[in-house]
Parts: sequence; C-alpha cells; structure tokens
Amino acid sequence: MIRLGLCSGACITRDVPGVISAAVGAGLDAIEWEANLHVGAGDLRAAEETMMATLKAGLTTASLASIYQAGSEDEGRRRFDALLTTASVMQAPLLRIYACAEVGKPEDFSSELRRLGDKSAQRGITLCISFGRKTFLDRYERAKSLLDAVGHDFVKLAWEDLPGARKAEATAALAELGRLAGLVVARCAAKDGSALPIAGEEDAWRERLRAFKLVEKDPKMGSFVFLGAKRVEGSAGDESLSRDSSSLRAIVEEIEPRRRR
Repeated sequence: MIRLGLCSGACITRDVPGVISAAVGAGLDAIEWEANLHVGAGDLRAAEETMMATLKAGLTTASLASIYQAGSEDEGRRRFDALLTTASVMQAPLLRIYACAEVGKPEDFSSELRRLGDKSAQRGITLCISFGRKTFLDRYERAKSLLDAVGHDFVKLAWEDLPGARKAEATAALAELGRLAGLVVARCAAKDGSALPIAGEEDAWRERLRAFKLVEKDPKMGSFVFLGAKRVEGSAGDESLSRDSSSLRAIVEEIEPRRRR
C-alpha cells in the first residue's frame, strides 16, 4: 500500500502543531519529521511528545530525516546513535540521511554503510540515503553501483529527482532503482526550491509510482511517498499542499483500486 506523507522540512516556518495541521488538512497519512528543524537528535522528550501528537492527529510518524552525512567525522558514531535512538522513540520505521562528500575509496564507504545498517537493523529501522551534490550519491548510476555493493536489507535509497535531471531520465531511474528504494520524495520544485504543482507532471508521477509499487515487498507495512517541496506560509501553502496531495492520491487510487472500497 502506497501511503502519502509530508516532509516537515517543507514547512520550515511552522512549528510541530502547524506541520501536523497542514498534513491533516491535506488529507495525508504520515509525516517525515526533520531532526534539524522540528525534533532535535537526542531530545527524547520532544521526540516522544511529537510522536504522540502525530498519533493523536491520526497520522503515522513514518521517518526521521537529518542532514547527517554517513561516513563523515563522527567519533564513535555518537551523532548517528542519537539519531537512531530518536527515530526509535518516535517509532519511525525509516531514518533518512545523506552520504558524505566523495573522499576516500567507495569500498570504504560501502563498508561504513553496512556498519550503520547493522546498527539500524537492531532497532528495526531502515536507513535511507538521499541524493546530494558532491557526495557519493550525486547521480543515478552511482546510486545503483553503491547500493548493490552495500547489499544490506536495512540500507536503501531515498529516491527523488536529481537537480537538473530530465523528467524522462528521472522516471527511468526510478524504474531501474525501485528495488533499492526505501522511500520516495516527491519534490516538484522551482529553482528556488518552492513547490510547483504535481498536476503539471502527473504522467511522470504515474509511471514513477507504478514502478515503486511493483517492487513493494510487504503491502501491509506501506511504501511511503513524501511531499518535500518547500511550502509558503499561510493559506497559500496549505492550498498548494492539498492540491498536490489530491493529485498523488488520484494516481495512487488508479494503481491501488482496492483503496476505493
């Protein structure tokens, strides 16, 4: 089952209640909370309070996201452990982070991801690595070779459009990399990061979600797609989020007609 969520990082001017209100108003299923914005890594009281507020609103905490870079300087992996503990307290099945800058050998980085994957597996949390410029995950073909080399059930790809990639290229990449994807970020955005309507790219997103659905391993657990483009403050942001949610929901209902029953 494909479940739709909101990246709290798309609502940088809103507090936790404001993010929850936006997600509920848009008819979404889940939230990916941003550790560097709404829930501090290691702040377990805030993590529990945010998790409970999310549940009371009828939503799922699907993921914790951070700008933490796997393979970066982190003595004893303390910062990573703080993130992992925070995600566990929030009962988030996913933890989204970034790859480090391209330094050293790819095989060393692959080994580090396996070590982090082992730690995540102990908590039942899947580690999802985001694309990023000038990192080990800076293009689609490198993502495939890296994740194949890691070969860990708890280390996956956080798929999204690479900046500057053609729509057809991005769609083909998800079709090829879908088996490696742990989540999808639907970030249809202008150059300044502001949201562009999903409705303008419905054909592309229909193909992408079909590809994501084809590799779903456990429909009962859900496959998460997060709306990640930046939203403006106030009613205009709420309205654009609701429109994008409706566009994706209509596509999901085509792919999963049982949802209409």
